[in-house]
Amino acid sequence: MDYAQRFSGQRRLAIAIFTALWIVFSIRDFARLDILDPTYLHHNELILVRIAGAIGMGVPVLLWTPYALDERWAVGLLSMWTLSAWFTTLRMLQIVDLPWHEHYSILTLTLFTIFMAFRLRAITAAWLVGLCVVSYLLMLFFQPPGEKFGMHLSSMLAHATSLPLTYAIGLVVSIPLERSARREFMYQRDLREAKARVEASSRAVNEQNRRMQELVKEKERFFSSAYHDIQQPLAAINLFIRSARTKIGEGHAVDRDLDVIEETASDMVGMFKDIQTYSELGSYFPRVTPVSTRDLLTEIFEQYRETARLRGIDFRIAARRANAPTIETDRSLFKRAVSNLVSNAIKNTSSGGVVLGWVQLNDRLRVDVWDTGIGIAPAHREAIFAEYYQINNPGRDRSKGLGLGLSIVQRVVRMLPGHAMSFASVEGRGSRFSLYASVSASTPAVGRNQYGDFDSSDLNGTFMLLCDDEPTVLEGLRRLFSSAGSLVLAAGSMAGFEAIFADDSRVPDLIVTDIRLCDGATGKEVADRIRRHFAWAGVIPVAFITGELLSDRVLRDFPEPFVLLRKSSAPEDLLAEISRFVAAHRPMNLDLAKDL
Repeated sequence: MDYAQRFSGQRRLAIAIFTALWIVFSIRDFARLDILDPTYLHHNELILVRIAGAIGMGVPVLLWTPYALDERWAVGLLSMWTLSAWFTTLRMLQIVDLPWHEHYSILTLTLFTIFMAFRLRAITAAWLVGLCVVSYLLMLFFQPPGEKFGMHLSSMLAHATSLPLTYAIGLVVSIPLERSARREFMYQRDLREAKARVEASSRAVNEQNRRMQELVKEKERFFSSAYHDIQQPLAAINLFIRSARTKIGEGHAVDRDLDVIEETASDMVGMFKDIQTYSELGSYFPRVTPVSTRDLLTEIFEQYRETARLRGIDFRIAARRANAPTIETDRSLFKRAVSNLVSNAIKNTSSGGVVLGWVQLNDRLRVDVWDTGIGIAPAHREAIFAEYYQINNPGRDRSKGLGLGLSIVQRVVRMLPGHAMSFASVEGRGSRFSLYASVSASTPAVGRNQYGDFDSSDLNGTFMLLCDDEPTVLEGLRRLFSSAGSLVLAAGSMAGFEAIFADDSRVPDLIVTDIRLCDGATGKEVADRIRRHFAWAGVIPVAFITGELLSDRVLRDFPEPFVLLRKSSAPEDLLAEISRFVAAHRPMNLDLAKDL
């Protein structure tokens, strides 16, 4: 295609010029008929041959349409022109008695034009011009010597070798011409590909710049909104603390003030937990396993039942005769996505209710969250999945979060293989959000979590070392764990535990430490130092606790067992996670205690 397109103009021009020359020489021959012998019997045939040749060569000129941009069509037209001119010339040589040097030069010139002007590819030139040369040699073979050409057989054979030699030279010339065209084609193709890559890279850079600009705008909007959202509850906490102190001084009850402070603090924890979750999704690797849909939905229902009751919302889980099938998913991610949908539905429903249910669709399961809330207008249906976007919250009500819920759901669905999401909504009447997952043929592992069941008694009698460089957080954690029955030795740095090493006291059941400490050491170094001191007692479990947006990968080189927990977690959740972790490793510690 490239060859035909590149030389289309040259080929068309060549056949047009040579056809015009043929016609000019035909007119010249017609003028010479007057001086021919009147008894010459073939002058009419010569006229007919000239006319036939002109017609045969004129047809390709007329048919040189855009179809000639295809190499096969172009070769067909060139072959038609060449064979028409060649066989007409051979017939004219038989009719008109011309000396050898005259008609041989005509034949050589014809071959030259075919090889050079038509830019035939080597293989096409080989068979097309080869056909011409073979036809000429056959004519010489069947032509009796000395009758027309006026030469003997030996002279004829000598001249007959000259045309094949021209043919061979023409092939030798056409091969480098084609190679040159191929090199140019490869160069142009590589150049186009390089330009395409540069343009694609430029578009990617421009798109990245556009996204970065949008991200900067989004972050600016977020920080502005977050600043407002954080300042409001902090101001409320300070005001109610002052009110509580005043009431205590006057001997009045402060229960209501404490409730407001606790609720406000809980709202702040929820806001930061959404930010934490959204940040962690970027470094999380899904672990897809068979999951019990019934257990998961029951957990979510139990988690939000009290919240819905306090808001006056009727929250139900749809009852079905058949049990929900097991699905293939990452349990924590899928639970987070469904929980966000339920939480969002409760927040945006002022009256009526929310229903959590499921429908099996062949080899897929659809989990639905229905609500009778405000609904979603068509203008907002694309924007609701953007970060920090909220409908019907111009006053930035902190109880409605930061607007990350649906964007987290969308990211979770994109991360999980074979999952999808859809929603339908009628403004003013409610919405239905649906998550799709593949049904699993396997049975889920027994247990609600990776650490097994737990209760508050799991921490009774537990001896733990607690390290945090923030005094207020350290004291709060110490009181929290002590209230659950633990014996806690707290210190703000590694130096505070030196007395344990000197007295060779009891082996700790758990190490709880912040990852970053102000004295230059890290929580990993503190835990490693304590582990090495009690190496004879086995590997001590470590619970790292942090207020930063860090992923588990920062601990990838730390020996198991360990767990990464968040300071932003609610006290009950933090106790629950610690209890699970201790319960999972308690048998090992108890055996060691018995041995001691």
